[in-house]
Amino acid sequence: MSASGATDALPTILESLKQERTHLLAGFSPRRNGRAFLRQHAALVDKILCRLWKQMETRLSLQDSPLCLIAVGGYGRGALFPGSDLDLLMLTPARLSPPVEDFLHQFLTALWDLQMVVGASVRSIPECLEQAREDLSIASTLLETRYLCGSLEHYAQLEQALRANPPWKPAVFFAAKLAEQESRHARCSDTAFHLEPNLKDGPGGLRDIHQLQWLTAAIFGDGSLSCLRRENLVNPDEYRQLLRAQAFLTRLRITLHIATARHEDRLRLDQQRQLAASFGYVDRPGRSPVEQLMQKLFRAFADILRISAIAQENIALQLAARSKTSSKQVKNPKAAVMLQANDPQLLQKILRLFRELAENPQGSTLDALTQRQLYNIRAQVHPRDLEQDPIARSELLSLLAQPEGAYHSLKIMQQCGILGRLIPAFARITGRIQHDLFHVYTVDQHTLFLIRNIGQLHRQEEQPMSALKQAWIQVDKPELLVLAGLFHDIGKGRGGDHSRIGGQEARRFTQRLHLSQRDSALIVWLVEQHLQMSTVSQRRDLEDPQVIQDFAQSMGDERHLAYLLLLTVADMRATNPDLWNDWKGQLLSTLYDATARELQQADRQGQDIPHIVRERQEIVLNSLPEEGQIRARVFWQHLSGAYFLRYNDYELLWHTQQILAHNTRKTLVAVRPHQPEGSEILIYGPDRPGLFQQITGALDRQSLNIIDARIDTSEDGRAIDTFLVIDNSHAFAQTAQANQDLAARLRAIIEGESESKPHFGLRHRDPRHRFFAQRPAEILIDNHALPRYTLLEVRAADQLGLLYRVGEALRSLQLNIHGAKVSTFGERVEDTFFILNERGRQLTESQRKTLTQTLQSMLNETLR
Repeated sequence: MSASGATDALPTILESLKQERTHLLAGFSPRRNGRAFLRQHAALVDKILCRLWKQMETRLSLQDSPLCLIAVGGYGRGALFPGSDLDLLMLTPARLSPPVEDFLHQFLTALWDLQMVVGASVRSIPECLEQAREDLSIASTLLETRYLCGSLEHYAQLEQALRANPPWKPAVFFAAKLAEQESRHARCSDTAFHLEPNLKDGPGGLRDIHQLQWLTAAIFGDGSLSCLRRENLVNPDEYRQLLRAQAFLTRLRITLHIATARHEDRLRLDQQRQLAASFGYVDRPGRSPVEQLMQKLFRAFADILRISAIAQENIALQLAARSKTSSKQVKNPKAAVMLQANDPQLLQKILRLFRELAENPQGSTLDALTQRQLYNIRAQVHPRDLEQDPIARSELLSLLAQPEGAYHSLKIMQQCGILGRLIPAFARITGRIQHDLFHVYTVDQHTLFLIRNIGQLHRQEEQPMSALKQAWIQVDKPELLVLAGLFHDIGKGRGGDHSRIGGQEARRFTQRLHLSQRDSALIVWLVEQHLQMSTVSQRRDLEDPQVIQDFAQSMGDERHLAYLLLLTVADMRATNPDLWNDWKGQLLSTLYDATARELQQADRQGQDIPHIVRERQEIVLNSLPEEGQIRARVFWQHLSGAYFLRYNDYELLWHTQQILAHNTRKTLVAVRPHQPEGSEILIYGPDRPGLFQQITGALDRQSLNIIDARIDTSEDGRAIDTFLVIDNSHAFAQTAQANQDLAARLRAIIEGESESKPHFGLRHRDPRHRFFAQRPAEILIDNHALPRYTLLEVRAADQLGLLYRVGEALRSLQLNIHGAKVSTFGERVEDTFFILNERGRQLTESQRKTLTQTLQSMLNETLR
C-alpha cells in the first residue's frame, strides 16, 4: 500500500514549516515571554504533525485504527525549545498488522524528510507499563503526555491504565528521582557555578524544575508548578521566585538555541557576550555586560536550588506522614528553630545552629522551615553585631574550627543568604565570574570548594603527600586556615592586587572577631601570600640553594610555612578538578621539605656549595665499583657545581651509571619511569645550537607533554639534559620495551635520521580553549628573580609546538637554556626558562627587548 499522496505533499509541508518557524524565531525577543514562544512553537509543530498524520491515515484508510500519536517529555509539556528533539510516543495495538507497520514506517520516514530530529518510541499500552516499571526515565516521560491525533479512546485507555496501576509507588519514585538528581548534579561537580554552566542539566537548571513537576505529578496527580503552592510545599514568595527564575532560564535557553542554531544547553564563553547584548546589558562601572548576565543567571540557579530543596523536603515529610514512618530519603533534619527578627540573641542562635551542623556534617541538615526563616530574616544579620556579642563570636570561631564540617555549614549559610550578610565582602564575589584559562568556577564557589578541600586534607583522604601530614602538626588553630581560605580571593573584581585587597578585608574582619594580633597577622599574611608557594614551586629552580634560602626567609618560621602549604594545596585543587596532579604535589613537597630543613638548620651558613657538592659526589661514588669511581671522577671534572645542586643523589647515580655505560660517540638517550607519574628522559651528547628545540619537537611528535626540563653543558661541550614528561593520552605504555622504543625514536630524531618538527596549532579544540586562545601570549623577562640566570616566563593558551617555537626564538638570538619548568593549567600553560646569553651572562636590556618582540611575533600569530 502506498502513501505517495502524503509524501508528494512533503515539499509543501516542509516549506510551510520553515516559513512559519522562521517567522516565529524572528519575532522572539529575550525580553518577552519565553513560555508563550514555547507554546507557539509546540503548536506549530502540532499542526504539521497532525496534518501529516491525518493525510497518511486517509491515504491508507486507517482512520478507525487504534493508533495514536502522543507528545511526551518536554514536548508533552507544550514547551518546545528551538533546538530540542521531538519526543513522541506512537501508541499501537498489541499486535501490529502489516498496514499499521507500513503506516508507522512511512510516518517516521516523512518526519526525517521534514528534517525533524525525533525521539520516537512505538509501544502498546502493556509495553508502556512494563517498560515504565523498568526504566525511571520512561516512567517520568509518561507523566507528561499530551494527545496530538489518532485514536483519542486509545489515549484515554493509556491514561486510565497509568492511574490505576502506577509503574512506581510514590515513595519509591521519590527516592529514585532524588538519587537520579544527585547523580546528575555530581556530573557537574555538584555546583551550578561553572563559568560555562549547563542551563538545563546543571544544579539549579531547568531540569531541577522538571524534577519538581515529575514529583508532584507522581505523588499529587498534578504536574504543574502551581501544585507546589496549593499543597503548601512552598510559600507564595518562594513560588514567585521560582517562576521568575524559570522564566529567565527559559528566555536564556531559547536565545542560546537561536544564536547557535542547534540544541546547545551549555552557555559557553564565546556565546556569553552576544547573549548579554541580546538581553540589553550594557557596560557599567566595574561590571561588564557578561558579568551582569552571569550574576543574574547564578542568582536564578541559587533560587531554584534553595526552593527545590525546601519543596523536596516537604514532599518527603508528607510521604513520611502518609506511611507514618520517618523518611529515610533525606538527611535527618534538625528540629525547627523559631527565629525572630527582633530577637537580641538572633545572631547567637543562627551561628549556634550552623556550629552544630558543622559538628555533625554527615548526620543532619536544616529543615525546610528553618532554611525559609533564615532566608527571610537575612537582612537582620549585621557584621558589626559580632563586635558586640562575644557569644556569637565564639560560636562562629567554633564553627570554623571544624575543618571537616565548616564547608557543610558555610555552603548552607551561603544558600540562605547569611554568609554574604555576615561578610559583606563575600557578597561582592557571589556569582562573580573569573575569565581566565584555569578557573572553571565562580569566585564564591571556588572559595567554598577550597574550604571543602581543607576538610578533606584534615581527614587525610587520598593524601600521598607526606608533607601535608607534617604540616598539620604545625596547625594549632584550624579556624585561622579556614578564615584565610574565605578571604584569599575576596578582593577579586575590584581592580588592583586582589591579594592585597583581600588582606585588608581579612584584617578588618579579624578585628571584629577580636582575634589576637598574632592570629590576625597570620591570616592577613596567608591571604596576601597565598600565591607565593605555587609560584615558587612551579617557576623557580628548587635545586638552587639561593631560591630555598630566599623562600625560607619570606616564610619566617615553620608555622607560617605549614599553614601556607595547606592553603596552597586546597586552593590549587579547588581551581579546576582536572588540573591537580601528583607532579604539582611533588613540587610543593620538595619546596616544603627543603624550606623546613632550611628553617631548622642553624648552621646552614657553614655548609658552602663546594661542601654540598662533595657530599653528593661521595654518596654516588659509594654506590659505584672501584673502576667506576675513577671514571666518574674524571667525568665530573668537566661539570660545574651547579649540576650537582640540580639533582638528588638518586638522580645523580642514574646519570653517572648511564653515561659510564655508554661507549659510543652517538647521543645517549635513556628513559625510565618517574615517580609519582610520567617518565624521566636523560639525553647526553654533543651540545649544539637548537638542540633544545630539536628535542622538544621530538617529544611533541610522540604526544608527550614536558613538565620539567633541566639543561646542563659540560666544559668539554657535552649536553646533559633531563626531561620529565607525561603522556596525557595514556597511549605510551611504561614497559621496559616501550622505554627502549621511545629512546630509539628520540635518538633517531636527535641524530638527524628522522624529522623532529612538531605539529602546530591549538592542543585542544573545544570552544573554551578557542575563546582563550585569542588572548595574546604574555612574555616576562626578569634579571632580578634569580641570582645567576635571566628568568623568562611565557603564559599562553596551550599550543602544540609552543616549546619548539620558544627554542627557535632563543636559538636565533644565540641564547642558551639552562633549565625549564612547564606548568599546564587546563587550557593555559605557564612555562619558565632559565637562560643566559652567548657570553654566559644574564641578558642585556637590548637582548631582553629583542627577545620579547621575537616571542610575541612567534607566539601571537594566528593559530590554525
